[in-house]
Amino acid sequence: MFSPEIIFITITLVLLASVAYWMKIPQAIIPLSIVYILFIIMGKPSPEILTDLPIKNSTMNTEKETVNKFNPDTKPLEKNINPTPLTFDSGRTKKSKENKPPKRVIKPKVKKINDQVAEVQSLRLRDIQICKNVVKRAPVGTDVYFNNDVDSLFCYTRIQNQGQKQEVKHVWYFENELMTQIRYNIKKSNIYRSWTRKTILPHQVGQWRVDIQDSDGNIIGSKEFQITG
Repeated sequence: MFSPEIIFITITLVLLASVAYWMKIPQAIIPLSIVYILFIIMGKPSPEILTDLPIKNSTMNTEKETVNKFNPDTKPLEKNINPTPLTFDSGRTKKSKENKPPKRVIKPKVKKINDQVAEVQSLRLRDIQICKNVVKRAPVGTDVYFNNDVDSLFCYTRIQNQGQKQEVKHVWYFENELMTQIRYNIKKSNIYRSWTRKTILPHQVGQWRVDIQDSDGNIIGSKEFQITG
């Protein structure tokens, strides 16, 4: 009959071998088998003990117990063998941990609105006209074609400012060449009427344009007109 220790070690060996085979490291089965064989050899009882075990005599057992009791030099037979625990690295787990990319920490996106973007969004050009005159805050003689005998022309605008007081520019171009730019400030207003004036010389015949810009140079509106001879 097999001892409980042998049965336990055998079951443990089978489980460890199955785990090693499942983890694709069959080389680990060899040291397990060696340890198991050493355990069987070292844990096998001696012939003397096997000879004494089958004899069932109560008188002899009593005499042996009496001798062992009064003989201080008698030492009990030590059969306890502590198997050395096996530690092995499958290799696959360690490699997978090393090759596993670090977790990306996703930071929440914070919407940053700087002052420049806020100013552009707060300014809205509602109307822009080129006219010959402005009377009682209203444009007069609006057109996109003018004769070169005009003395001057006006750029009339209506701007909505939902933010704070800020600067606006009227930039006049003749044939894509900068002629002048006029700066002024507008307060917070739903409709802020403003206009600038530019002298037109008789020889300045051709294509004109006026750009409406904020303080950072962003164009919020534009108007083209032509001077004919």
